[in-house]
Amino acid sequence: MSEGRQPARIDWGGLASTPKVRPAIDPSTSHAALEDAKAAGFSGRSEQAKVDGRSLRRTGRTAQLNIKLRPETKTAFLQAAASFPDTEQFVAHLLRLLHATGPGPT
Repeated sequence: MSEGRQPARIDWGGLASTPKVRPAIDPSTSHAALEDAKAAGFSGRSEQAKVDGRSLRRTGRTAQLNIKLRPETKTAFLQAAASFPDTEQFVAHLLRLLHATGPGPT
């Protein structure tokens, strides 16, 4: 029992010496795939700018509002909001308009 446990020997000879490089994506293929997806009724979120949550926390905006809308209403909302610095200011503007005109339909 004087011999200790022998370490396992791993043969790394079968591995490639350099990692495989991922091939570049062909823009024409990607564009065709996106057009086919749009024709099939799929819409991606990549058309809108992505927002980094860290900047929202830094400015104190941590609450989230989720509402269900028809796709055409969402599109109109986002187009109108694009003229404002951010969506929060657009919603604040809408609320000011609502309060200035009085209550809506009941």
